[in-house]
Amino acid sequence: MKKFLSFLILSITFTAALFADVLISEIADPNNNADARYVELYNNGDDVVDLSTYELQRWTNANADPSGFKTLEGTLSPGGFYIVCKSSSEFEAVYGMECDLVGGSPADSNGDDQLGLLNGGVIVDFFGVIGEDGTNTPHEFE
Repeated sequence: MKKFLSFLILSITFTAALFADVLISEIADPNNNADARYVELYNNGDDVVDLSTYELQRWTNANADPSGFKTLEGTLSPGGFYIVCKSSSEFEAVYGMECDLVGGSPADSNGDDQLGLLNGGVIVDFFGVIGEDGTNTPHEFE
């Protein structure tokens, strides 16, 4: 039953992502610099997206409930990227550019967590498996 529910959640999420304009395009947890962690979003649509209805959520380790979220701000142009970082100063020092938003918990993921992108409370993109510790799984991103 648990496998079926996981499959169902992943299938719905994948289908929603096909129709979403904004999706998670990169998650980073560099081994040598925890303050340089970030989540990158991409607009694959044809229109400018108002991000004020979007939020990032984080599920830590094997928890079934989210442990943190960040409401997004601003807009995202078609074909554009939006970066939510843990530390703006460290992000700029390491990557040589500014992030769009300092993100707290979701941007501070330690490589074995799950991340969801929600629009109006509906998951439009998701990374990981809710309720599973991602350590040593295909969705570990450290």
